[in-house]
Formats: sequence, structure tokens, C-alpha cells
Amino acid sequence: MTQNKHTTLFVIAASAWLAWSVTAVANTPTAEPNADAIVDNIQKYYQDTADYRADFVQTTAHKMFAGQYQRAYGRVMFKNGLMRWEYDRPEKKLFVYDGAALWIYEPQVPQVFKGAADAERLKKALAFLTGQGKIKDAYRAKKASATAYGFSEGYVLLLTPKEKNSPFKQVELYVDKGSFSVVRSVVIDHEGNRNRLDFSNSQTNTSLKDSLFQFKPAAGVPVLSAE
Repeated sequence: MTQNKHTTLFVIAASAWLAWSVTAVANTPTAEPNADAIVDNIQKYYQDTADYRADFVQTTAHKMFAGQYQRAYGRVMFKNGLMRWEYDRPEKKLFVYDGAALWIYEPQVPQVFKGAADAERLKKALAFLTGQGKIKDAYRAKKASATAYGFSEGYVLLLTPKEKNSPFKQVELYVDKGSFSVVRSVVIDHEGNRNRLDFSNSQTNTSLKDSLFQFKPAAGVPVLSAE
């Protein structure tokens, strides 16, 4: 893998974590909520959610190839600040964050990539996912016009990382008006590339097994480290 590919994989993982953290179910406010109110509902849900699973469709678009995109399908699982992404098509891939390292397995190669530094960046940027930080501490939130973004059925929230060295420039969150669940997230990096995630069939608090968030490379499969 090249360093650029490592960065791309980290951004994908980060967007995944962020999208899960904002899959919120909260009391519907009587008045139109502002950005702070939406964030508060997000934070409350995260703190009350033990685990999460959903199907996803990922669409990536590179700015230099206007009009072209790549699409992938799979499922995602989160528990206690850990994550597991299973890609089914067009190629099988597995992402596992075990709390210490980010493991990426590509069976068609086959090889395993282990990134402890990337995992630490992910943990620091999204500390609120483990209850160790708050969204408002890490991001500047702005409510956008849902109509302008083609999402009249809900709210659109724009998050800008406060950290100067963040691997992404902005995150768009598309939030269901009735449940406050995020049905779509779009991560935009500093080059203008877009990584979109659409979620469906989501479930919470299903007692996911701890073993799903552990990874042990098979015998004979090379492990590449970013360190």
C-alpha cells in the first residue's frame, strides 16, 4: 500500500466512526432545532448506545475525475469505541479497530495493514465516541439549509474539525427529522474528494460479541506496518 492509500483508508474509517456516533434517537423538539440542539441530541444518543450495526453503501468521488465515482457495499458494527467494517462488493475487505490498532485485511492481495499511528489519530479526533470527549470540543457545528442540500425531509449539519491537522476538511450529516438518526454522511477531504456513506437496516443494543472487534492475521499472511 502507498502512503496515499493509507490516508484514504484512515479517512474512510474516520467517517465511519463519525457516522455511527450521530445515529441518534431522541425526543422530537417542539421548535425547529438549531445546530447546538442537534449536537446535544447526538451526544446523548451516543452515551446511551451500547452497540450499533447497519448495512451501508459507500460512494467515493475524486475531484480530479469529475463525474466518476466508485461504489462499495457491506455492513458496519460498533461497540464500546471499537469498530468492524465488512466490505462484500465489489471486493472483500475488512477493517477492524481493536482499541489499539487499525487492522485492514485485503484477502484478494492477500495482506494485512496495521496502523497504530492511524488508530491513535482516529481515537484522538473522535474521542467523544468512547465517552472521553464531546462533539463540541472537537468540531464547529453549523446547520445548513436542508433544501439547498436536497434533503427537505430532515436536517443537514456541517461539522468542521477544530484540529488543524485533521485528515478531512468537513463532514456533512443528513439527519432524519423524526428520529434524529443520520441516514447519510459525506466526508470531504482537503483536496475536495468526497466519501459518502448511506446507512440502512440499522440496529442498536444487539449484544454484539467482543470477538467481532479482535483481529488475528492468518498464518502466512504478511503484515505491513505504518510505523
